[in-house]
Amino acid sequence: QNSLHKIDPLSNLAPAMSAANTNKEYGEESDDGLDDLVTPTAALTAKQSSSFSLDHDGSSNNFRGGAPQKSLLFYVATVQAFLIIYRTEVLLGFVLAVSVSIAFSSATSHSRGRRRRDPFQSAHISHDYSDVKSKYDLTLGSIDHWCLHGDDSNCRCEDPLEPMSKRSSHKWEEQHKENIKVATEALMKLTKLAGGGSFNAEDYIPGYDDQWIEGIDDDWVYGQGPRFGGDIYGYESDPLGSALIDDFYQDDGYGIPMENPYAGSDDDMRGLRRAAGSEYGLDVVFIGDSITEQRQGTSMGRVVDDYEGIKEVFDKTFTREKGGEFEGIAMGIAGDTAPNLLWRLMNGEMPFGLNPKVWWVGIGINDLSIKGCSEEVVLLGILRVVEEIQNGNPDAIVVINSILPVRRNEEGLLEHTGKNHEHEALKKKEKNMMDNEMDKKRSHEDLWPSIVSINEELSKFSSKHHGVKFFNADSVFVEEDEHAKRLNLNLMHDAVHPNVAGHKKWNNAIKKRLHEILKDGN
Repeated sequence: QNSLHKIDPLSNLAPAMSAANTNKEYGEESDDGLDDLVTPTAALTAKQSSSFSLDHDGSSNNFRGGAPQKSLLFYVATVQAFLIIYRTEVLLGFVLAVSVSIAFSSATSHSRGRRRRDPFQSAHISHDYSDVKSKYDLTLGSIDHWCLHGDDSNCRCEDPLEPMSKRSSHKWEEQHKENIKVATEALMKLTKLAGGGSFNAEDYIPGYDDQWIEGIDDDWVYGQGPRFGGDIYGYESDPLGSALIDDFYQDDGYGIPMENPYAGSDDDMRGLRRAAGSEYGLDVVFIGDSITEQRQGTSMGRVVDDYEGIKEVFDKTFTREKGGEFEGIAMGIAGDTAPNLLWRLMNGEMPFGLNPKVWWVGIGINDLSIKGCSEEVVLLGILRVVEEIQNGNPDAIVVINSILPVRRNEEGLLEHTGKNHEHEALKKKEKNMMDNEMDKKRSHEDLWPSIVSINEELSKFSSKHHGVKFFNADSVFVEEDEHAKRLNLNLMHDAVHPNVAGHKKWNNAIKKRLHEILKDGN
């Protein structure tokens, strides 16, 4: 027990040494007399007490320990230093951001603003082209915007004043050749009658009369040569016999004139063809896109069963041998735009000597609905086609058919009218057609305001030009009451193309107009 209570001799020295060290550390034993230094215990107590504060009622707040907060001045200084060091990069970034913002807001606001405004005002063509005298007066400089939505890049528009082919498409080229054959046969018939002869269907020999299409003889493009009353090639034997094989490509006797009852100068041939035109009566040539090709019973050269009735109706109306009052031919290609039609006319479908009394032009809907061109661009393309026809056929009358209305909704609604008219071609409450019922190549938006605008300008142009007429087909396809204008769905095969009943009613209206033009001279 005594050993348990033995006292460690060093334990008594610990408090003394601790106090001595403390006094030595803070200078209590030094000579400089720094008596006011704070001891570690006092410093800790002061720090802890400074972390507390008293509310107005004297109660203590919670402990706020942690690193001291940075002042606002610190952040301002940091930003200033950053701007000084990276001032060039900051300036360029700012300029880029502003530029992108302006471009984006301009594009979106233009498009949205166009939709927010009255659609008929948005579709209005501000520039007046009604006084254009020739193709040289048509320029691109006055175009406000190229695309239907008001911009210049979100569409696939071609230059409306330049011819454009689709020869990369085999189907398109074959249909173009078919149209040339139609024109060639009509021209041969006219030439036969000009010489006092008669023309039979057997006179047209596809194997012989179409060789120029393959590039063998360019004279055929201009309606020249023996088959058109020009110079005979000088074959010693029947040109359809062995001499054709042996001598056709050599063409040794080219340009040797032979006896021909209707051979002569170009002026003589023009006179003969004009005289024959009044007797033979090639009254009208229809040219255009798929709606015109319907009259041929095909679509891009492919026979369509639903179009056979349309072809039959056309033949009965515009073929005298089948009981028609007029003689006419149709040349169309599905999907064509105005520049495509212009190319066709300049490359075989308007051969020299094919001089009908009336050229009936139906083009423009594909420029609008497939290419997405603005109303002004579509108008320029149509006028360019008209000027080309007049340049080659100054004595002929050109009739511009209005662009037909397009079905956009199940009700066939085109425009609200009457006292409840709100200047909206389509109301949101109207049920639009399902996307799978619309051709995916076409624009799935309302085109009626654009069609109205283009037709108005075409009508104005026609009223100021001798030899140009405008035919408004709205009287055929559009029904109007006190509340709205609607497309007559009973006359439509689909959203764009008329059916048999539509073509029949349309043909009757065209016949009436042709009587006015040809008989009364209006």
